[in-house]
Amino acid sequence: MRLLLDSHAVYWWLTGSARLSATARALILDRANTVLVSAVSIYEIELKTGRRKVNLPPQELRAALRRNAVEELPVTHGHAEYAALLDWAHRDPWDRLLAAQALLENCDLVSVDRVFDATAVARRW
Repeated sequence: MRLLLDSHAVYWWLTGSARLSATARALILDRANTVLVSAVSIYEIELKTGRRKVNLPPQELRAALRRNAVEELPVTHGHAEYAALLDWAHRDPWDRLLAAQALLENCDLVSVDRVFDATAVARRW
């Protein structure tokens, strides 16, 4: 299974937070699954670190992702176009990009956020 992690899932997993569900943690740790993190999530975590809302410095974030063999998912023109055209009332541009990436890249999205349930995205939590 291909898993795309939402920003909070990345952060909670890498910091060992109990807020990450047992199901999500098991899916992420299952070596049979391919785990991806979007450039969108990296941006959000680094932005929140800079604003002192979370504490995961960029060098530690990158090292942890490499150590855990997580694949980076860049944002492409195709992702951006699809996100803009999604028939979804949700206006958050970052969520729209994650939904578009999950759909176009055939990934299940690991997210606590039920807003994705209004899309065709397979959400795991």
